[in-house]
Amino acid sequence: MIEREKLAEAARALMEYLAPVDPDEFEAETGIRENDFREIVPQEFDGRIFAIDGSNVVVFDLGAVSLNRIRAGYVVYRGTEWEKTSITCDDLFVADRENYQRSFDRFRRGIFGIEEPFLLKTAEEIDRMPTFYRDLQEHVALFEAVLEAEGGDLVLYDGSFSLWREPYHREVFTSIFERAGERGVDLLAISKSSQLSWGRGIARPLLRSVDRLGFAAVPGSPWLVQLSGRRAMREEPWGGETFGARLHPASTHAFRIDAPGRAAESIDEILGRVAFYSSSSESPGYPHALFRAHQEMKIPVQERDFTRLSLFEELRGLGFAEGDIRGALDYHEILDSIKRR
Repeated sequence: MIEREKLAEAARALMEYLAPVDPDEFEAETGIRENDFREIVPQEFDGRIFAIDGSNVVVFDLGAVSLNRIRAGYVVYRGTEWEKTSITCDDLFVADRENYQRSFDRFRRGIFGIEEPFLLKTAEEIDRMPTFYRDLQEHVALFEAVLEAEGGDLVLYDGSFSLWREPYHREVFTSIFERAGERGVDLLAISKSSQLSWGRGIARPLLRSVDRLGFAAVPGSPWLVQLSGRRAMREEPWGGETFGARLHPASTHAFRIDAPGRAAESIDEILGRVAFYSSSSESPGYPHALFRAHQEMKIPVQERDFTRLSLFEELRGLGFAEGDIRGALDYHEILDSIKRR
């Protein structure tokens, strides 16, 4: 158990990160002023809303190789009415350090026409291979949603289009953006979390600080502010604009919004539509379509455990003894399964 004094010390350390924002200091560091915040006017529209999400869990970890359950897809709404859920991927992925390219290239070539092989560059990136593969499956779901959508429909992607940290899917996004533009589909990425920061000496969360200023600058209303081009933003080679936005006055969070070129030009109108459908009592301030997509694509721990037990049964059917199977488990799992007497 953590001693209370250590908890108190940690709380004191966090005070600096959570402290109120001085508007003059914030402007000096970021270039963002209170009059940069604009009110969002919620507005109903006749189109459909597509929302994309995905998840992944480790089923069996052999160290250098792991078996993962990957799920991705999208939900479709018309107004507040759910129309359907489409699961585009619900599969097992073997993350093998020496033999992963085939799995990635199957979709990069077959779906997006990208001939260049997918090659991870560092050990850290190889360790994150299942996450990269889940991302790719989300991009496939996003592409399929764009192909199904019609002019004036709204497609929301759970995540970011930022590419400066992980440029592997740049060509994939380029293909998706082009197709969305051809079809007249409005496309946005909405991030539930952000590593953007500002300040000297400590890295204060940018979106949290923006949220405090926006709450004061546009009281009682949803708002947006452009973040692209500010001193706190690193240039990102993806050809769009990044915004911060609170989508409902009762929300506890502001979100990062990435808008490709066409959507960035009409961001006030598009976010007005998003805000109109972000007032559900289940997820106030977050688009309800994305809320449902998150719930339906999530792989519960019970489902992971059932997949693992089914896998063990298949291995026993192939002649593997129980000891062979259990002996392959990460020993952390063995320790976690043992109850102290």
